[in-house]
Amino acid sequence: MSGAAFDQLPYEEGSSLELLQGELIEVSSPTPRHQRIVNKLIVSLGEYFRGETRGETLQDSEFALGEADRLRPDLAILLAEHSASVDENENKTPIPFAPDIAVEVISPSERATDTMGKVWIYLDAGTQEVWQFQPASEKVLVYRGLKSIIALGVGESLSTPLLPGLEIPVRDIFRTKRQR
Repeated sequence: MSGAAFDQLPYEEGSSLELLQGELIEVSSPTPRHQRIVNKLIVSLGEYFRGETRGETLQDSEFALGEADRLRPDLAILLAEHSASVDENENKTPIPFAPDIAVEVISPSERATDTMGKVWIYLDAGTQEVWQFQPASEKVLVYRGLKSIIALGVGESLSTPLLPGLEIPVRDIFRTKRQR
């Protein structure tokens, strides 16, 4: 299926589809743990971007990454230039460029081939980094190109030269059970 044909599909409440290399992929509903991980990232990144014009985060936005690819990262980070471009076209979907950083939280039902396919598509389309959170192993893989992969565990912090001064302890992101 082409991206143009995908864009014409009717929207169905409660259904989430992506187009991966021309193939329709039904995205499962996120688990509570998945949502808590995304929420913690939103809070951390929101603090980082508060009152600044250096960028923003978007949740569950669709990006046109090529003729046969329409992906919705769990979280997209747009740096200033891309953020300003979205401001000019805020009612347009899909967003016609790649996010600067794509964040994906791997669900138990996702196939490994799909997750690696997404990483490749993001990077090929111009995404500078892909952060892949793996709740089962409590690891974060940071892809800065397919040949530069950094694995972070719970004793480390996530940082990037794209967001100077940002440090997110991996342990804090994976600590998702409510504190009593």
